[in-house]
Amino acid sequence: MGGKVKAALTVALLAVSSIPACAAWTCSAPGLITGQYDGGDSAYIHLTGFRTGNNYPVAKKGNRATGTTKNGTHFVCTQN
Repeated sequence: MGGKVKAALTVALLAVSSIPACAAWTCSAPGLITGQYDGGDSAYIHLTGFRTGNNYPVAKKGNRATGTTKNGTHFVCTQN
């Protein structure tokens, strides 16, 4: 293999290895329309009966994040 090809492969491998692994999360709650969580401090929860959703703080422990909406609905987001 030529030097240029080796260098290009090395750069490509370094670029791929520096991309963080994306962990998918699934949220559930009674009346859930949309739930989105990315592993941070809050989750976006949209429940039936409301025009829009909101971001709510979560308590994260391992592959589970739990929280409560403003109206008292509990939600859980789990890592797939």
